[in-house]
Amino acid sequence: MKEILKGIDNKWVRLTILVVVFANTAGMMLGYQILPFDNEQIATGISIVALAASEIWNHWKNNSYTKPAKEADTYLESRKEKLKQK
Repeated sequence: MKEILKGIDNKWVRLTILVVVFANTAGMMLGYQILPFDNEQIATGISIVALAASEIWNHWKNNSYTKPAKEADTYLESRKEKLKQK
């Protein structure tokens, strides 16, 4: 997953979002509605995206999918057992 995220050149994503938000804000200030959404719909959409992203992130971080993560879990459990025996 880290390799995929490192491969994404996020400067283009940030620039695209900046241009869209700037154009929409400037249009709203001039009385035009560039995006066909009102503020409530945009807030709802952002909330849904944030919820989905946080759920995926938390699930990924709290579960072991990769081989190194599974090995680390096994090591951690063995260390816990050794400490309990003392």
